[in-house]
Parts: sequence; C-alpha cells; structure tokens
Amino acid sequence: MKIQHILSLLFFALVLNSHAQSSVNGKIVENSNEKIFISNAVVITNQQRYFFSDYHGKFSIELNQGEFIHKIISKGYQDLDAFEDYSNLKMIPEKSINAREIETSRIDSISKNQFSSTNFKFKSLSKTIISNSKYDLVLRKDIDLRLTTQEGLQQKFNAISVDGLDEVVPKMVNRDIFSFDWFQTYIEIFDERFVSPFNELNSVNYKFYSIYETSEIEIISFEPVLEGFQRSFQGILLFNKSTSKIKKIQVILDADFKLNMATVFDLETGLPKNVDLNIYSGTGGTKLSFFGGGMSFGRIQKKNPSGEAQLEHRQVYYDIASGDTISPFPKSLSKILDDKNQTIPREYWENFDFSFVGEQRQDPADLKAYIEKENIENRVKRISAFDAGYLPVSIFDIDLTRIFKANNYEGIRLGIGVLTNQSFSERFRLGGFTAYGTQDGNFKYGFNGGVLLSPDRATWLNAFYDNDIEEVGMNNYLTDQRVYSLFEPRLVNITFFYKYEKYGLSLQHNFTPQLMSEFKVDKSSISQTKDYAFLNHGILYDNYDLTSATFGVRWTPNYSYSKVGKRIYVNNEFTPEVSAQISQSFNGVMDGDFNFTKLSAKIDYDFIHSWGSFSSIELGGDIGFGDIPLTHTFHAFPNSPNKDGIFDRFSVAGVKSFETMYFNEFFSTKLATLHLKHRLAPFKLSNTIQPELVLISRHAIGDFDNPEQHQNISFNTLSQGYNEAGFELNKLFFGFGLSFAYRYGAYHLPNLEDNVSFKFTFYLKL
Repeated sequence: MKIQHILSLLFFALVLNSHAQSSVNGKIVENSNEKIFISNAVVITNQQRYFFSDYHGKFSIELNQGEFIHKIISKGYQDLDAFEDYSNLKMIPEKSINAREIETSRIDSISKNQFSSTNFKFKSLSKTIISNSKYDLVLRKDIDLRLTTQEGLQQKFNAISVDGLDEVVPKMVNRDIFSFDWFQTYIEIFDERFVSPFNELNSVNYKFYSIYETSEIEIISFEPVLEGFQRSFQGILLFNKSTSKIKKIQVILDADFKLNMATVFDLETGLPKNVDLNIYSGTGGTKLSFFGGGMSFGRIQKKNPSGEAQLEHRQVYYDIASGDTISPFPKSLSKILDDKNQTIPREYWENFDFSFVGEQRQDPADLKAYIEKENIENRVKRISAFDAGYLPVSIFDIDLTRIFKANNYEGIRLGIGVLTNQSFSERFRLGGFTAYGTQDGNFKYGFNGGVLLSPDRATWLNAFYDNDIEEVGMNNYLTDQRVYSLFEPRLVNITFFYKYEKYGLSLQHNFTPQLMSEFKVDKSSISQTKDYAFLNHGILYDNYDLTSATFGVRWTPNYSYSKVGKRIYVNNEFTPEVSAQISQSFNGVMDGDFNFTKLSAKIDYDFIHSWGSFSSIELGGDIGFGDIPLTHTFHAFPNSPNKDGIFDRFSVAGVKSFETMYFNEFFSTKLATLHLKHRLAPFKLSNTIQPELVLISRHAIGDFDNPEQHQNISFNTLSQGYNEAGFELNKLFFGFGLSFAYRYGAYHLPNLEDNVSFKFTFYLKL
C-alpha cells in the first residue's frame, strides 16, 4: 500500500509539472539608445504563440511546460533570436525594409470579412481606473449588448457605478472610453477622433507591411503614410488564415497623449473578446478628463500636463450568441439604464468569474471621506448640468443662459430662470424666469409647467405664459435643440424688437429618438417698440392679436440617444440634421386679427476630413403667405451695426449670421440661405494657443410680397442675391479670435469700407 501511495504521489507530481507555467517579463529597446522603446514587436515562442510588446516596449508571457521564446521580430529592426537578459532586450535597426508592403485593397477585404452578416447578443464587463492623485476614479459597468443590422450596437446597463459616488449622472452612461467597432471610418478615444486603419480612408493615411507569415497566420504592421500625423495609429495585427478573421489588433499613439490599446477577437464571430487600454500624459495640448470642469478627480491630463497620470481600462465580452432570430432591444436607443437610482453594493462586482472587475485597491471609507471633503459628488452633478446650460441648486436647475444678456434695446439684461430637476420629480417639471433691462427699464417674466406622459417617447404636455420681447423677423424652430452658450454674440447688436404677451399649450413627442416633434397652440398680443404699423384691408394696426398653431419636426438619423431613468439624452451627434416647420395664424379665432401661413425647412451637414479639418453646409428656406405683419416675416440673420466706420462696427461675430448685412436692411416673405464653412485643423503654436482658421462663404436670395402694407419703415429685398465671403481666426487667446468678411455682388455698396466687416469671435468650451 505504501508503494502504491508513493507511485500515486509521483504520478500526481509529474502531471502538475507537465502543466506548470513560468512567467517571463521583458522589455525591448533599441541597442544604441535604451531610452527608445520598441513597441509592437512580436514575441514568438516555439509553440507558435504570439505576443506584442506595449508602448513602453514591455511584454509579459506565461510560458507552458517546454515552451520558450524562439524569436522577436519588428519592422525596421533585425530579428532577435539570442536571449540572455529578458529585462533589457536590445534590437538593432535595419537599414533596409525587412517587410513586404501590402495593397490596402487586401486590408479592405480582411475588414469586410471580420463580422459575419448576422445579429449578435452578448454581455460585457468593464473596469476603468484613472489615477492622478491619492484616490482613483474607478468606473465599473455590467452591460447586455445587441448588435443588429436594424439598430446597430445597443447597450442595456444592468449595473454601473463609480466608487464613492451614490448617484448616476448621464455622462457615466454616455461616455465611451473608446469606439467598439474598429472597422468604422473613425475611432473615438475620449472624444478625440482618429482615422481607423480598416476603412475606405486607409489608402490615404496608412501603409501596411507583412512582417511574418506561416501556413496558419500572418502578422501585418501598419503605420501612418506621413510621419507625425497625430490622428492615426502605429499598430500591428494578427490575421488567422483558416477563419479569414483578425485575431488581435494592437495600436500605439505618441502625440498629445500616449496610448496603448490591444483588442483580442473571437475567431468564430469576429467580435471582440477583450480590450486592454492604457492612456498616459503626452506632450499636451489636449484635455483628457472623464467629468471635465477643471476637476482633478478623473483627469488624465490638462492642456499643459503636470505629474503622472494614467488610465487603465479592461473590458471583456462573453456569452456571445448569433443568429438572424436575435432582435434588437425594443426601443431605438443606443444606451438604456432603467434605474438611475440603483445602489450597487461592492459585493455585486465580486460575484463574476472575471476577478479583475471586483478587485479593490483603495479603502472605501477613506475614498468616501475624500469625496465628501472635496464635495466631488455635487461638483459632478453640476458639471453634468452645465453641459446643458444649467446649474443645479437643490430641486432647481438655474438656467445659465438667462443670467446675463445685452442688446441695443434693453441695454444690459439681467435675469434668472429656474426649472425643477429630477430631484423634484421625474414626471413633472415647473419653471419660470424674470429679467430686467437696464435701458428700457421693464421687467419680463414667464411661467411654465409640464407633465411627462410617456418616458419612452419623451412625450411632454406643457403649459406656458410669457411676457417678453422678440426680434422682428426672427423665425424660431420649435424642435431646435437647446443651444447653450454663456455668451450669445449676435444679440449684442439687435435694435428692432416687438413686445408680446403669450400663453398656450404644447405637446412634445418623439416618434423615434431620431425623429422628434412638437405641436404648439398659442394666443399672443403684440405691441411695438418702434413707430411701425401694418396696413391690412384698409385698417392700420400697430397692436394686434395672433392665434396660431405650429407643428415642427426634427430628424437626426445619425444621432444616437440614451435613456437614463425616465429622461432621454443625446449620446452622440452626427449630421445631417433636418428640421421642418409649418405655422398657421387664424383670423377670428380667439380674437386673432390675421390669417397667414409660414413654412420653413433647413438642413445641416458636416464633412469630416481625416486631417482634423471639416467642412459644413447649411441650407435653409422660408416662405410665408397671407396677411403677415413685419414682426413675423423672415430675416437672414444680419449682424452689422448701423454705423459708418469699420471700427465703429467692431463687435462680436455670430455663429451663422451675415456679418456685412446691416440690421433691418432686408426683410423677406420668401427666403433661401446657404452657409458654407471649411475649418482647417488647429495650428498648434503651443499647448494653450491653437488657433483655427475658418474659411466662410454665405449667400441669400429672397423676395417680399406687398411691401406697401408696412408703414413707417423702409427696407430692401434680396431678389438679386446677397453674397459675402470671409474668414475667422478663432481661439487666439482665451476663446477670443478675429473675423473678417467682405460683401460683394449685386448689393455691393459704393463706399468700399461699408462692405467690410471686422469683428472679434468668441468660442469657449467648458
């Protein structure tokens, strides 16, 4: 019996030994300069396993029994096949290219074959750590995913948490550390956009080389066509010949920030299996922060990096299933978190088979004390609200767009607006505003309330009352997204307003997240701020009543939306943006004085170029017919003060306005406008000074029916076509820049300087 026991123990020891592994950690540098790390080098073992060195030239391998490193290869270096000290392996640069260049058409073919043409469902666990101070930001996500031909990628969050924070803010759900799909045109990493090596632009931006090949695999290296192109990667991929799919991709970046990212793919489905991403501070010039707002918690680098900071992100995808019978999640949303008030205990993350997601490396009590001391939770809420132009205070959000404005009628307009937030209720909202003009000496005010009828469709029924002023000729789209700016430049120069008192109801409804609508009925009483009167059917009106109904739609087919709790948020914005609106005013209904119809439509489209520049086009059209007073006609957004000298007109340029067109110079009942812009990539003079040159061309054409009806005012039409061209040099200093525009064509003025606009611009991103 003793001999049998001994033999059994010996057999057991042999079995353990046969499966034993040994760890090898190494670093690869250039032989002439050990400070030059060799990344994307391929470490090949005698068992034909392949490992890549990272950004710092490091690699880590668990070798099987009898396995050893056979060879190390890298494009531009001599192969290394003799090893002594793994901690400092040195490679010798190769003068000739030791690789075979590959046509980009072959890469296109590989890319198209990566995903099978079917629908998928799978799960994901991820953990993101941002370290730059005593305590780290640790974000964990547990997600169910669908990838379908109908809706693309959808994510339903089972759980999400940031260590030390009790509340989920939309940014925690919406922000993607990196793009899921390597094979789309652009890869986004922390909102920075890079050209993907695996798309139709690769032939312009990348070169590909085959550096190693067997009967089973091929290793391909890629690099930018032009050295120093910061919107592309250097990388390497492992291609499996038997499945015709990419097994692994690794890329590095050494630019404004440093990056190392490796993705391993499932050879059956082509989907990612796991992703490891590391980001480090680089040369600077780009802000990288999870929450932003100048907060150090969750920040990797400022424009001028200081100290050591790092992001570590690890994500796994598992339980992958495929088939045409798999359907998308019921709603056309990219991200869904049903319960934003969920509390996720620490033990939740420790119950998964993937141990990394539950690992703790900071004391929860100390972290909580730090969060409270630095008031981080409230600051995170405020930063999130700031993105939409609000400052949360208890159950109210303060409307930052109403605090300070200026124009030539009111002078300085000081005000405040409040709206209840989700701390008050997710289904009801109440709001109001008041403002005072220092020049006209009048108070303006309004009240509103709403009830959420359908969270899934963002259906709100609202009631409102306003007593305020509006610019003559302004045509507002109901469905335009709220545009937040601390400073609205064009308002400064406006002189011609009318007063109104208005009350009504509106119904907001999203047919899909991408197709939103609003229907509004209102009654308004109009009075003038100038000596204007409207002659209609022999009666002269200076004050009048309007009863109107307006219906507007906005279609953003390439936007993605998220649902957090009961509210819908924009997740990503991609053009085109199409808006259309019809408004009808009724004579005799609720004492309405006039009967007229207005139709408007516009489209915005941006063309993004690989070098960081982009072109944009906005085409708009308006038409009105019936008994339309001047207050409700159209203008082309003029922005030139009615003064003589160029420097007397020096003011603030608008975003989409005609800088050489004088206020009240033109009005239209039929109007078409075209705005063309091309912005070059920023000129990086320093980390903080990165001006942008924008080339601009603007055009308008229109007409006016029955101008004789409008008394005590003279204006021109745009029947011959209005043209201006110019440029902006933006962000020269603290968001300020300069604008120059020149008026040419049919409405060119005899005095040369009257055709010139010279102004400053202001673009500030918080």
